[in-house]
Amino acid sequence: MTEELINILKRYDEIVKIVLDQKIDEYGDLLSQKPEGTDDATYEEYIQRLAKDEADKLTEKFEEEEDEKLGGKSLHQIFDEMTLEQKEETLEYCALELDREVPRSLIKSIAHDEARDEVKTYCADILGDSAWTEEELGEDKIFEIEFLKVKAVLKVLIEMGEACYTKAVLDRFMSYDRTRDFVADTIADYIEAFPEVTVPFLIEIIEDNEDTGLEGPCEDCVIMLTAIGREYKSEDIYNALRHAFRYMNNKIYAVLCLSDYGDERAVPMLKNYINRNQGSIDRELFYEMMSAIQNLGGDITDIHDPFGDFTKKQQPAPQGKKLRPAGYNGNK
Repeated sequence: MTEELINILKRYDEIVKIVLDQKIDEYGDLLSQKPEGTDDATYEEYIQRLAKDEADKLTEKFEEEEDEKLGGKSLHQIFDEMTLEQKEETLEYCALELDREVPRSLIKSIAHDEARDEVKTYCADILGDSAWTEEELGEDKIFEIEFLKVKAVLKVLIEMGEACYTKAVLDRFMSYDRTRDFVADTIADYIEAFPEVTVPFLIEIIEDNEDTGLEGPCEDCVIMLTAIGREYKSEDIYNALRHAFRYMNNKIYAVLCLSDYGDERAVPMLKNYINRNQGSIDRELFYEMMSAIQNLGGDITDIHDPFGDFTKKQQPAPQGKKLRPAGYNGNK
């Protein structure tokens, strides 16, 4: 890469940071307007996401504007004039060296390059060769940074409308014992972009892993299926979520997903579970199930509260309590 291009990208990185900081300051005023009963951490994350979405729109607009400092060209035009090899090198530099994400215009430029098959091969190489765990890294490297290359090429594939690697990505994802939030979110973006392809894969994962208690990456797969189901409801998805509730060791994940999916048919199933397990149900699971029943429009007045304080619990969650399971992205 030329020194000139590196300086351009560093300038871009600085501008993006300024835009994002400004939007965070603007949206920060909304933190004092938190709705009653909303978890502090969840609401703060929601506001931060609003600020980032707005900053992304402004940044993408900036990338399309001609700039005298760029010789009268836009950043997008500069990328389009590169060879594919130069674009790939630039993408990896941006992923590893910039504080902000890879420029959206670079993602688009690679995705719409005429050499489509070569782009797909490049993406496959990055997915296959990149470290997916700390154990696969060499010395003096940081996993969270190295994995940004995987995130970048998955964005390229989404922009291409290319679902060819969804099965391979899910297979790799399922090799984890436990997943990490930023990895799960990255995978979810790609998987959820192609519901017509990935729903059968996700359902198969849930059915094939019932004997394991659907832990680790299975939990995230249930969450992905729920996110897809909110937009594309189907009997197969609902049945898979019911199946997950039956077999999950951590049933809170399944309860949250059934609630988010929004099918009122889950109400009698949840109520029956509470009634059958009055003497052994966990307090936190009971609270989440009662909240889910209410969210789905069900009546809870006929449910015996073994703890006697559910109505008192309808207050902001105590500090540190997560209302969403790991990997959950409630603003998709």
